[in-house]
Amino acid sequence: MDIKQLRAFITISETKNITKAASILNIVQPAVSRQIHLLEEELGVLLFERGRHGMQITEEGKILESYARRALKELEQAKMELTSTDSSVLKGTVNIGIVSSLSELLSVALMRVIKSKYPEVNLKISVGYSGHIQDWLVAGDIDLALNYGMPTSNFIDTQPIVRERLWLIGPANSNLNIKEPLEMEAMAELPFILPYTPHRLRTVTEHVFKKQNLALQITVEVNDLNVQKQLIKEGFGYTILPLVSVKSDLQQGGVKAAPINHPDFIRDIAVSLPNTRHISKLVYTIANEISEFSKMAVETRSWLGGEWIGNKNRK
Repeated sequence: MDIKQLRAFITISETKNITKAASILNIVQPAVSRQIHLLEEELGVLLFERGRHGMQITEEGKILESYARRALKELEQAKMELTSTDSSVLKGTVNIGIVSSLSELLSVALMRVIKSKYPEVNLKISVGYSGHIQDWLVAGDIDLALNYGMPTSNFIDTQPIVRERLWLIGPANSNLNIKEPLEMEAMAELPFILPYTPHRLRTVTEHVFKKQNLALQITVEVNDLNVQKQLIKEGFGYTILPLVSVKSDLQQGGVKAAPINHPDFIRDIAVSLPNTRHISKLVYTIANEISEFSKMAVETRSWLGGEWIGNKNRK
């Protein structure tokens, strides 16, 4: 298979029409059909089903599609690095995965910093829960991640940069006090609003309660941080989060927070890169910018409740 075949395949997958694909690729229709025929012949599978409703991708085609997109992306990045006439000017697209509890703090501010320093770099920010982000990074859907609960492995290289304490978050009419640590026994009496299993925060919470031989009362399970916070504001229960994820809510008086008297309620935020594919100078540069920006956010207390640990963990 070659680049022309992969481009024809991806274009037909997106347009579902050979005529439209030919127009986009600026080649004649028979040439597009031949590219797909050669690709199917080489792989020994049918990539599209031809019918009245256009070209419908098969299950085998869907498998090839994810690999083809990554291959074309890597080749395009390599071409950009090799043909750049000015090595000091960074160009290209970087897709960053950010855990949802940090998106409010980092997304806009990080975009502002990157665009001011590297105007020809296009950032794509994908927000999700830790498990989703890990899957995206391994699959090649994102280039790097700012996440937690992601240990270094054969697939992922992880550099911890910020340590956060996890806090009990409750409604504005609760008795929580940000200066008064809460005991686990008192927390066992409260109704909790938590993400679904296997979300890392849910796993940590269940582990600590089990370790203390205490029952965890979960009244609502929701995998959306904004919905989770709104339910807390409405008085449906409590949750466990880092302060940075409720910074504006605390300032506006929508929620209250209290420290938890247990050492296991912490998390380390890390910059993670894939080990299974080439990392461009552009991606490395943006990863370093994220680390520097995070350090500044901790030092200026924009990252509420964060402790910088990057230097302590640097390899």
